[in-house]
Amino acid sequence: MFRRTLLFTLCLVLPSLSWAGGSKPTPIELVIVYPGGPDTGAEGKKLAEQLVQHLAGATALDPSRFAGAYFNDNLAAAAYLKTHRDAFILSGLGFYLSQRKALNLAPLARLRGEGGSDERFTVVVKKGRFKSVDDLRGKSLWGSVLFEDSRYVDRFAFSGKVRAAQWFEVHPTPRPLSAVRKLESDAADAVLLNQAQLDALKRLPLFEKLQIIHTSEPVPTLGLMVVPTPRTKAVQDKIVKSVLELCATAKGKSICQGVGIVGFDPVTPGTLDAAIKKYDDTR
Repeated sequence: MFRRTLLFTLCLVLPSLSWAGGSKPTPIELVIVYPGGPDTGAEGKKLAEQLVQHLAGATALDPSRFAGAYFNDNLAAAAYLKTHRDAFILSGLGFYLSQRKALNLAPLARLRGEGGSDERFTVVVKKGRFKSVDDLRGKSLWGSVLFEDSRYVDRFAFSGKVRAAQWFEVHPTPRPLSAVRKLESDAADAVLLNQAQLDALKRLPLFEKLQIIHTSEPVPTLGLMVVPTPRTKAVQDKIVKSVLELCATAKGKSICQGVGIVGFDPVTPGTLDAAIKKYDDTR
């Protein structure tokens, strides 16, 4: 639910700012990590630049203090952050769990939708074709969720009962709706969806021809995290405040409602403990 919703919510509510002054030698990084998202060329660069302008305006900080970066691949983002430590990251729980130790990440804000602050993953198939995930062994599974960290997918989408890459013939795709349409012609066997994708699908006539055969347990959302350094700590309160108040602003409220966001919540102590334990469990 987090990724596209959060990015466009933040980037659409832009103040009228121009770039001020020259870039400082070591700016604070505002890094977007969207596995399977738009290309890292012009569209990704635009998202990153808009994020810098928005947060600089919302926090009344000089935009030249920040630099934006965008990645649609977790490993490329992690490599970048190892050499750019002064960074705030907009990404989801999968990236946080997979890079928490290596980058010393600290969670800052959760995304809250109409259904609360939890995510769910579902597997949909053509109605009557398969009855359960057991029937899908060796069959094709499509979805944008499959761009996420594989351990995260296995343990949260499938509760550790199957290893997706071994159980299915996996097909990561940035266009899950197109994959869903393949179900009609049996060109795809199943599609893995997140909650926002499922909610959108339910509004289409196509949904009447489909069947949900698996729903995950609730998974906590995450939207904003930080690599704690003296420089990020100096501006952290302002950054977090601007994100938490976004949906209450005059411009932000209508945008948030339009994409199904109720608001953002701070990460309270213990909120992610169970998720961390589930991810780190070596059994």
